[in-house]
Amino acid sequence: MSDEVYYKDVKVPKLLTGLINHMSTVEGYREELSNLGNQWDLLTILGQMSGTGMDMTDTRLGFQRLTSELLGQLGLETLKTTVQEIGSKAQVAVDIVIRNLFERTADIGFLATDDDIRAYLTSLTDVEEQIAIIRQQGECDSPQPGVAHLRADQADRKARIIERFQEYVAKYSVYFNIILLDPQGNVVVQLDEDNAVEHSSDPLLQEALTTHAEYVEAFRATDLIPARERGLIYGYRVTETNEADSRPLGILCLCFRFENEMAGVFKNLSNEGDWSVLSLLDKSGRVIASSDTNHIPLGAKMEIDPTADFRLTPFAGREYLATTCATKGYQGYFGLGWYGHVMIQLEHAFDKKSSSDLRQRVAPEILDAVMNDPRLFSEDLRSIPIQADHIQHELERTVWNGNVRESDGQSKVLLWNISDAGARTKMVFEKSIGNLHETVVSGILNDVQFQAALAVDIMDRNLYERANDCRWWALTSAFRTILAQPEKTPENIETISAILAYINGLYTVYSNLFVYDANGRILAVSNPAEARIVGTVLNEDWVRDTLSLKDSQRYSVSSFSATPLYDNRHTYIYGAAITDPEQPGQCVGGIGIVFDSAPQFCEMLLDSLPRNEKGDVLEGCFGLFADRKRTVLSSTDERFASGDILDMDQAFFALPNGEGTSRIISFQGYYYAVGARTSSGYREYKRNDGYQNDVIAMVFVPLAEVAERDKRIHRRREMGVAATTRDGGPDCIELATFYIGDKWLGINALKVKEAINTDGITTIPGAHPFVIGKILYDGHIINVIDVRTELKLSQEPYDAASPIVVMETGNDCVGLVVDALGEIPEVCMDRVDKKKNVLDASGQYVECMIKPQPNADNKELLVVIDPEKMVDALIGVCRK
Repeated sequence: MSDEVYYKDVKVPKLLTGLINHMSTVEGYREELSNLGNQWDLLTILGQMSGTGMDMTDTRLGFQRLTSELLGQLGLETLKTTVQEIGSKAQVAVDIVIRNLFERTADIGFLATDDDIRAYLTSLTDVEEQIAIIRQQGECDSPQPGVAHLRADQADRKARIIERFQEYVAKYSVYFNIILLDPQGNVVVQLDEDNAVEHSSDPLLQEALTTHAEYVEAFRATDLIPARERGLIYGYRVTETNEADSRPLGILCLCFRFENEMAGVFKNLSNEGDWSVLSLLDKSGRVIASSDTNHIPLGAKMEIDPTADFRLTPFAGREYLATTCATKGYQGYFGLGWYGHVMIQLEHAFDKKSSSDLRQRVAPEILDAVMNDPRLFSEDLRSIPIQADHIQHELERTVWNGNVRESDGQSKVLLWNISDAGARTKMVFEKSIGNLHETVVSGILNDVQFQAALAVDIMDRNLYERANDCRWWALTSAFRTILAQPEKTPENIETISAILAYINGLYTVYSNLFVYDANGRILAVSNPAEARIVGTVLNEDWVRDTLSLKDSQRYSVSSFSATPLYDNRHTYIYGAAITDPEQPGQCVGGIGIVFDSAPQFCEMLLDSLPRNEKGDVLEGCFGLFADRKRTVLSSTDERFASGDILDMDQAFFALPNGEGTSRIISFQGYYYAVGARTSSGYREYKRNDGYQNDVIAMVFVPLAEVAERDKRIHRRREMGVAATTRDGGPDCIELATFYIGDKWLGINALKVKEAINTDGITTIPGAHPFVIGKILYDGHIINVIDVRTELKLSQEPYDAASPIVVMETGNDCVGLVVDALGEIPEVCMDRVDKKKNVLDASGQYVECMIKPQPNADNKELLVVIDPEKMVDALIGVCRK
């Protein structure tokens, strides 16, 4: 491992400097392995002094090297998990706000062209001119009833504008004030009567009047809202017409509920017991919003590096792990250059995330399959258990051979201690790697649930805007006036069409907008390509619902279904009633807005999927929206089309509003980590506006292919060499035991040479199936056989990692492939049963059976075979 430093007595990656000492789990394993390392040092010395040839130096060095690699990888994966978690929060914190503010830029652009606002500003000039004329004609000190009348009319117009502002904010509840000023900066009307401002000198006003941009955006202190320390304001000049060189009449300002919005964002991103502090920074790095102002106060200056995955940063006398993310932008909009920023105290950054419920959420066989799949972990990490297995198998073989060869009691005790140390070392490695696997899998499950929550939050926020749009556009004065007329002229229809087209140009999330009369007959559309539907009479339920609405706060929504209004594709159509301006309770028609669901929903899902370092969606990942009936609304995977029914556990679709889950499931040939979250609305949308339409967002991350696993390898990894057992007494035999399949077999130790590995084995063309090949042993070429079939076991592919037991068969030797080596017990003869018909009906090569001790937990019989007779039997098979 390159670029390493010492942490206590272990080499670790330099990246972990200053971090690993805060990782309690890693430190726990370091201490445990360090204690075992001391034991290995002692056993190595004893082995060298024993004269048995048991030099454990290579084994000790191998485990030391693996200890460094394991602890380094544990540290890196622990760091990666934390950095990914806080990085995701930082990215979402800024991007979700930017998505919201993008909608505000459209709002200010459209509201500034509102005919009622233009008419009011124009009337101000007209009234002042009329008053000037009256005063010139009359005596300055005499009563002037004409002036009073004009003032009264103007007050009525102002009241109507305030009512219109109230209607707007009732729908677009993200604003707390609307301010309308004349070109000189005088406030002519505002929604908030308590905002004590009559004139403003804010540079935003002059910029709005002169800029070539469509809007002006500012977040700072301003005399427009003097009672507040700062505000997020959108400004737009109001002109006589929509022409570029039209004369300005004034400036319109929308005041955004920034603090309120950020509180909601931070709440959605924070978990119970979460030590991280979320903040939003301006482009200079100063905190403009904080999830905990007592901890990270507003105005604090942060050290930032958006290009780094993380950084260690001191703040207020403590050290933090921090990450900063610039916004990815939305449809070309990047706002004011803000950053998402998350900090977590180092002493809590690596607190072990609970995975205690993992095996309750995931079936054990699925979890085992996933945690043994190589694609979840780095190559360095995957190599650790492989290397540990290799060293352990070599150790087991060496100890097994030592037990076969040695009869001295002290040597046996040394071998027992070596075997025990190896087994305990392996156990620590397996436990630590298993712990890491579960931590990583738990992290993935947490991530997919987080991403599903993000997807459904984006959807709720987006559709909130759609419900607002249709209601506000239904209040367009031209629509109301024209539809209230008994007859509509071609000029009237052209006026409606032009307004719809202008709106649709600003709000591109719709494929079409249309206005229909009280009979449901479509009068005009925004999209010329949809002109064919003009004159069509709509009979759908949502149209009847719309025409029955009496309240401007109410709206209707179609079911998510295929409709000819969207080329027979699935979508939502939002609708609101258009009422008579003189009789607001009288419905004279409605507006329908066709949400362009196919690209919009797909983009929402894509923005929520996990991505690699290059920014590409992780291979095999996909997301979808579905309803409670398991019907697909949208999917990023072409296998699932809108309207399809998902063959999945209904529990995913029965989650209460605002709640989520994550599980690992077997789905279409793969194990997937699946996160799900049910919609809960945004602000008043779907919460207290009477509309209910539950949507479940789901994110799928592939973990492993569903396949049969190699049970032999799994069994061999679980076994290892057991300690040598002794019944005691002179009348005993020593047995060398091993496993083939699920059979526990043994050979008299006097007939065993040793166990070897398969290096150098050569296959022989045309040989009998039980002959694996030949190998050079002690200067002689011997046969290597596999008797699995002869033992009436299912045939398994030959595993090159299997040990070979070299047996004496008369004057020759034969190698027997086994799955795992067992213990070397000394067994008293009173436990020996000479019956021979256990494995082979003719009793050709079973020497005896060993009965278990009466008080033994393991009641399995040990079958002892005679190598020479077994070879004779196999030769007989070949002759038949």
